[in-house]
Amino acid sequence: MSEKALLLLGADSDIGITFLKHWDGPVIAHVCRKPEAIDSIASGSEITKVYGDFSSSDGIEAFIASVRDLKEEIGKILFLPSMPAVPTKLPKIAPADLERTFLVGYYSAFRLFQELLPAMAKNGGGQVAVILTSYCFGAPPKFLASYVSSKYALYGLVRSAAVEYGGKGITVNAIAPSMVETGFVSNLPAFAVEQEAEKSPLGRNATPEDLVPVLKMLLSGEAPYLNGAVIPITSGSQLN
Repeated sequence: MSEKALLLLGADSDIGITFLKHWDGPVIAHVCRKPEAIDSIASGSEITKVYGDFSSSDGIEAFIASVRDLKEEIGKILFLPSMPAVPTKLPKIAPADLERTFLVGYYSAFRLFQELLPAMAKNGGGQVAVILTSYCFGAPPKFLASYVSSKYALYGLVRSAAVEYGGKGITVNAIAPSMVETGFVSNLPAFAVEQEAEKSPLGRNATPEDLVPVLKMLLSGEAPYLNGAVIPITSGSQLN
């Protein structure tokens, strides 16, 4: 029997690219912004790229149709997509920007779960991992209402899917990192990035490499009783 594929959403993000370097096995790689970035990755993975624009419902449905056409058996899902956290005062958040944030960071996951989890359950189960944010715990920073709200919605989806599919052989878990040094932090003031690093007991912000070992564990199937969990990766600065 051929090995089940990992569906990696956001494969051409900084975290996705780093993860692929450490993953062996077949991967269906969702790409959007910089698909060429994964072409030269040296890994043990067999990578099939599928383009998908999650900023519209039509784009999400088109991606789902493309994945369906591959007729690959999917046994693992890693969901990374998110709009950048751009500081904006609550009254200034444009409805179109809020909608885009939820389409990319929440609704795409919702539709993918609807389409894929029943088939995964029928085919013996699998593992799902999602990236949230440490802002889901305690008081979030000011002026990030759109970003934080979408992550809370995704948090609710993780918990709900874990309850609904845990008895069907599927674990659904998440990590909640503090600030990660990726291209996304370029949208934040430099002093805010520095302050986050200073608050860390390790004296620095997280890197994509800090997240990969935990994500691999969640997708390995080696922790079958870990379900509905949200694991903080914050160097101890924030615990749930």
